Amino acid sequence: MFSWMYWTIPVAIAFSLIFLMIAGMTVWGHLRPPHRRKGFLRIVTDRGERVYIALVAFALVMVSSFAIEGTDSWISAGVGAAVAAVVLKWG
Repeated sequence: MFSWMYWTIPVAIAFSLIFLMIAGMTVWGHLRPPHRRKGFLRIVTDRGERVYIALVAFALVMVSSFAIEGTDSWISAGVGAAVAAVVLKWG
């Protein structure tokens, strides 16, 4: 089915986790509707919008780490996860 793309284990894990996160957010949104609040981002967001911003921030950290030669991808992933966690919690 997906033979057109070269699936490595990290790519498959990342896409699986994103899919599970979106599915979990959908169920969570039906059980407890989100409320909008203003965080340090200076915009009013709900939790779904903060998830999107966190995913974009994580991708930005990972792509910018590719520009720095000799950067360990696991350290960049950790930094990206930390940035995403901050956006999710206080954004």
